[in-house]
Amino acid sequence: MQIHLENYILKAFLASALLAVIMMVLALGLIHLFTRGTPLSTPLVLIVAAVSFVLSASFFERYEVGSIMWATMVSLIITLILTLIAGGVIYSLSAKNPGWEEMASGLAICMIISMTLLNYLKRSLGEIEY
Repeated sequence: MQIHLENYILKAFLASALLAVIMMVLALGLIHLFTRGTPLSTPLVLIVAAVSFVLSASFFERYEVGSIMWATMVSLIITLILTLIAGGVIYSLSAKNPGWEEMASGLAICMIISMTLLNYLKRSLGEIEY
């Protein structure tokens, strides 16, 4: 029973840490987007948008769960997330002396928020199953 508890705690920590790192990269991507503009060229952004639109539209058509409006929304979200991730990576690699204190504080706050979100999501999905 003790090993199962340790695996659960380790999995929860790893999930929280991974989500926190993703949140930090997205936040840095927002900073890059508003200070320096889009990190990706316009043709690349359009290609990402087109591919994600076609894939999401065919998914919604196959399972008959959505429409073209849902495919458009999913495409916009995927394009924004990929653009922010690219911007976050570029910003973190090119930032001049970002300060480890600010990065550690941001990561700690993101870990707290991500664990809260994971617990809420777990509880919400549990309620949906019943």
